[in-house]
Amino acid sequence: MKKPSYRTLAARNRTQADRIDELIEQRDDAVKGEQACASQLERIAHENNLLRDEVALTIVACKHPSSALSDAHSVAIALQEALTARGIDLRVELARLEGSDL
Repeated sequence: MKKPSYRTLAARNRTQADRIDELIEQRDDAVKGEQACASQLERIAHENNLLRDEVALTIVACKHPSSALSDAHSVAIALQEALTARGIDLRVELARLEGSDL
């Protein structure tokens, strides 16, 4: 059986090294994508908690006997202002819904 030449072995080694480099790059790209996704999920979870808190606070305020939030319009305005103060902008969602036939 004939031994492969040095050049053949060197070429195979280069090919394998190139493939390993490609796999490492793919893995690194996947890790970066996973980290970005995890960061977005954390941001969404935080925003969800803020929304839940504001809705709960508004409900409690509406139930209080001395509340000025006695009608649906005043509750809607108070909730929108509270969310805006927390940095949650609902203009796109409101425009879409207000333009629809509910």
